[in-house]
Amino acid sequence: MSWREPGAAVTLCWLAAGGFLVIFALTAGIERLDARQLGGVSVWAKPLKFQIATVVHLATMAWVASRLGQDWREGWLLQLVLLLAIASAAFEVGYITLQGALQQPSHFNVSTPFHATMYSLMAFGAVVLTVSAGALGVMVALDAHVRMGPGLRSAVALGLVGGTVLTLIIALEMGGRMTHHVGIPPQPASRWPIFGWSRDVGDLRPPHFFATHMMQAVPALGWLADRTLPSFAAVTGAWIAAALWAALTWWLFREAMAGRPFPG
Repeated sequence: MSWREPGAAVTLCWLAAGGFLVIFALTAGIERLDARQLGGVSVWAKPLKFQIATVVHLATMAWVASRLGQDWREGWLLQLVLLLAIASAAFEVGYITLQGALQQPSHFNVSTPFHATMYSLMAFGAVVLTVSAGALGVMVALDAHVRMGPGLRSAVALGLVGGTVLTLIIALEMGGRMTHHVGIPPQPASRWPIFGWSRDVGDLRPPHFFATHMMQAVPALGWLADRTLPSFAAVTGAWIAAALWAALTWWLFREAMAGRPFPG
């Protein structure tokens, strides 16, 4: 298969998602054998989170792209968007995993000119990876031949574009602050299981999580609306779901900025 073939990038995106899933499984196995820690958690905790998030992100993009009409699916713009997303994902996951293996932080690490350069490249790659999903959402909105029900189509467009905007706002705030905490966590710090979010101070990672996964949650609700409601009601339900999810994400963002931890 050549990536120059019409539609080949969609297949490549599926293969990339599968490849990152294999990497995730291998890293999970390594974690069980490696007890090293960084910042009070396993050195493999961040690589694992980013690996599985990348699997979900690329699989979402591949599925959405596969539902586009033939003209969009085989056009150069979609090929470019997917190839940029795959390349950015490979760089992000590769560097984060390498830094974990070296027992060094990847994010907010500007301790040397090399690390500062890599952190800037990571930021650029994250923007490309996020915006690529938003661009795909715009394609869905413009494609008259997309193979989706009306509720799902609205939900995919809203979820991908809205998730992109919210993710960028929150990520830029974290990057500008050079930390995901709002306040200084006590030592020892209390964290949420699995996610590692702070239970002591404001933490921008929860709203970032909700912003990013708006790209999956809202389309899932749109899919359900198509199967349970008439067309007009399904579209209305998609808009309501997107608005509520965005409002929840924004509320979590404002709570974090006020220094309040994720509720619970």
